[in-house]
Amino acid sequence: MSIFSKALYLSMLKVASKIEKKFDYYTKNAYKTNTELLFSILKNNSETEFGKKYKFNEIKSIEDYKNNVPLSTYDNYQKYIGKIAKGEKNILTKEDVAYFGRTSGTTGTQKLIPITKSGKRIPSKYNALLSQKFAYNELKDNWNYGKGVMLTDVIVASYTDGGIPISAASSGGMKSIKSIIPFIWTSPIEVMELENKDSAFYLHALFALREKNLMYISGIFISSILDFFRLIEEKHDLLINDIRAGKINEKVELNPEIRKRLNKKLSQFSKRADELEFEFNKGFKGIAKRIWPSVAYIASVTGANFTIYDNMVDFYTDKLPVYSSTYGASEGMIGINPYINKIEYVVVPDSCYFEFIRIEDVYKQNPVTNNINELILGNEYEIVITNLNGLYRYRLGDVVKVVGFYNESPKLEFLYRKNQLLNMVSEKTTEQHIKISIEATITEFNLNLVDYTTFADNDNTPGRYIIYLEFKNFNNKYNISQIEEKLDDELKKVNLAYGRFRNNNRLAKLKIVMISEGTFDNFKKSLINKGASKSQLKVPRVIKDNNILCLSSDS
Repeated sequence: MSIFSKALYLSMLKVASKIEKKFDYYTKNAYKTNTELLFSILKNNSETEFGKKYKFNEIKSIEDYKNNVPLSTYDNYQKYIGKIAKGEKNILTKEDVAYFGRTSGTTGTQKLIPITKSGKRIPSKYNALLSQKFAYNELKDNWNYGKGVMLTDVIVASYTDGGIPISAASSGGMKSIKSIIPFIWTSPIEVMELENKDSAFYLHALFALREKNLMYISGIFISSILDFFRLIEEKHDLLINDIRAGKINEKVELNPEIRKRLNKKLSQFSKRADELEFEFNKGFKGIAKRIWPSVAYIASVTGANFTIYDNMVDFYTDKLPVYSSTYGASEGMIGINPYINKIEYVVVPDSCYFEFIRIEDVYKQNPVTNNINELILGNEYEIVITNLNGLYRYRLGDVVKVVGFYNESPKLEFLYRKNQLLNMVSEKTTEQHIKISIEATITEFNLNLVDYTTFADNDNTPGRYIIYLEFKNFNNKYNISQIEEKLDDELKKVNLAYGRFRNNNRLAKLKIVMISEGTFDNFKKSLINKGASKSQLKVPRVIKDNNILCLSSDS
């Protein structure tokens, strides 16, 4: 740790303390703050094309707003976004669009989400500063002001015809802090600018392994953390050789100029190479604390369907705390988590104007929405946002549960994406149902799961679920039909509706398709080739086309 790095951390924590005080005020006045934000958005954008169409200047109350402006989805914005992309102004927002955030496309068609400077500022202060303060509050005894490894990128994928940059939302936000990256993270900026996922992850690992006093490991999703450790296990011999030699081996695909620049940042480090080799030779269980004695936590989104990866990450980290700091999407910042030991996101009242549709009403034609002050503990809702970037009464598609209150602001647990639902005969099987069933099954048979997805198969009568499973080092000790039987039974237990439809033959027994090792990794690479950010990849839990994994199986 350099003196400058510590000074930078202390400065960031000082600023974050001020943000924490404001956040406390906002959450104590959640409804007031949220309402004021809405009317500020409407006033600022009343002369836009969208604002004129929906008569923003005539809106005097929340009820006026709900009556004037219909609930919307991405399809409602495509023509407006097309105009902005061509360079037209004053379409959705008075403020110019700084860049388009491209969604990963893992749950459908990729979307271009407009992001303004104002819209970028809110998540930046919460993601980069307040989340660090909350982590510090909980882990100050283990805080060493050391660098972290950050598994992300700053790639601009392309530009629109009007010259507006297109990138992943996380990449767009990262570019504003490029100057301080060398002092807080182990990976040089050149690594974050690489488009090749394999090369980028290898180099993230290489530079992180050189840093013995690493304080934390961060990635947008916990699946990225698992990929990181799996790469270290698979490539540890190469990594040790590169650390000992002080240069990157030729198997890593790199532009010659980038290779030259990165090699200049390396030097022979035989002592560290020997330390790592000694620990790697003992095996990889609990490797994190053995090679990074000061590592305090992992910062990454987990919870809901992501918890399927938690035990796999625990193998490498010996149950290091995982801080799931923020809940957001390309479309907007939703909540921040003040706690290390649990996942409860406090709605951020100054980020977006929030409405909530009760879960029993989400499929109605014109559902009633609840305001931030009208939520009931224990109830489930779909989130609707109006943001600073030009989305109005936008149905996010996320289903959440109210698990408490932080001052006046609700605390949410993310449950599932509404379009990631198996619903062939009104059984409404969620990601959570599938995850719990798979966890019980792999525990029963002691299987090493890599990943999974599902498909609603209507080619048979009655219909059935196909579950695609990839295992590491799978052997045929158990007959697949045994695994199918167990998984089907577990699903009947967790989703009683599924059990009823199975018992009355409205649904057939599910089918398992075992796919070869590397299939999901190749699937992720195909998403990257289509423009998705390598740091934002999520495996969809329901696929609409079972050919996208290039699978073949018996029916």
